[in-house]
Amino acid sequence: MTTPKYSTIAAWSLAIARALSANNIDASSVFSEVGLSLAQLEAEPDSRVAIDKMTLLWQAAERASGSLAFGLTVGQYAYPINFRSLGALMMSCDTLAQAFETLPDYSALVSNSAVISLQRTPHLLGFTIIPLNGVEISDLAIDAFFSSLMLHGKQMIGHSDFVRKVELIRPAPKSQQPWNDCFDCPVVLGAADNCMWMDRTMLEQTVISKDPLLAQHNEKAVRQYLDKMQVLNWQKKTSQGIHALLVNEEPTALKIAQMYNISERSLSRYLQFEGTGFRALLKLKRQELAHHYLANTQMPISTLSDTLGYSCVSNFSRFFHTWQGISPSDYRQRCSQPF
Repeated sequence: MTTPKYSTIAAWSLAIARALSANNIDASSVFSEVGLSLAQLEAEPDSRVAIDKMTLLWQAAERASGSLAFGLTVGQYAYPINFRSLGALMMSCDTLAQAFETLPDYSALVSNSAVISLQRTPHLLGFTIIPLNGVEISDLAIDAFFSSLMLHGKQMIGHSDFVRKVELIRPAPKSQQPWNDCFDCPVVLGAADNCMWMDRTMLEQTVISKDPLLAQHNEKAVRQYLDKMQVLNWQKKTSQGIHALLVNEEPTALKIAQMYNISERSLSRYLQFEGTGFRALLKLKRQELAHHYLANTQMPISTLSDTLGYSCVSNFSRFFHTWQGISPSDYRQRCSQPF
C-alpha cells in the first residue's frame, strides 16, 4: 500500500479512540463515519493515516464529544509507549531537555504535515509546530500534541511546572478555561505561532537514569522505521521547511539550516549527496503550491504570486508557463472544467 504524502502515525488515531471510549462514546462508529477502521488500526499500530483522513476524524470526534477542547483530553491518552520506539527513545534520554531536543529530528514519524522546531532564549525553550500551508491540520491535533508533551514531561519528573507559557494559533472560543486548566500557565489563543515555552534550567537539571545500550537500540529502531517511510532524508526535510516558511517570508538555505540546527554548509553537503540542491527544491515547492492554489482555491493570481515570493505577476506567469506550458489563468480554467 502506498504511503500518503502527508500522514501521521496511527498512535494518534488510537489515542482519539481511547479518549472517546473514556467519554462513553462508541469510537468504532466515529471512525467508520470518516472511512477508517478502528479494528484495522489497532491491529497495525505502526501504520500511517493520511492527514486529510485524520482531520476528518478530529472533526468527527469534536462533534461526538461536543467539545472544542477535546484535543486536550486526547493528549492524556497519547502515552509515549504508544509511539513505539520514538516514545522509548525519548524516555531513555539523559534529561528532559534532551528528550524534547530529540523529538524534532524524528518528527516525521509523528507527522510529516508540519515542521517542528525549537526556539531558544536564555531561560526558555520553545517547542514550535508550524503547519504546512495548504495542508489542513485540526486545531485539536495541536492541542493534543502539546498536552501529551506536557504529560510526558510530568511522568518523567513528577510535575508540569516546567511549562511556562502556551501560544496557540487556534481562534479563541467563548471560554478558554479548559486550556488554562490543562496547562496551568498563561495561555494565548489566536497567537502567531503554536509554541509551548518551557523552563530551560528545569529541563536541563532533571537527570534521568537510562541504559545507554537501550537508548542506542531505540534510536536505531526509529531510524529504521523512518527509512522504511522514506522520510529521513534532507531533501524532504528541506522541502518541508521551505513549505512552512514560504507563505510568510522568503526561504533561504540559511533559514532552513537554522530550523534543523545545522550549518548552511552542512545542509548544502547533505542535499548534494542526495543529488539535489536548495534552489531546485525551492523551485519544485513553488510549482507544487502554485498547482495546489490554482486548482483548489480562488486566490487571485496576483496574491498567489506574492505568496510564492515572486517580484511581480508577470515573472510568476512567465515561470509558470515554462513549467506547465500554459498561463496560470488557463491552468485554473482547465482544472475547473468537469471531465
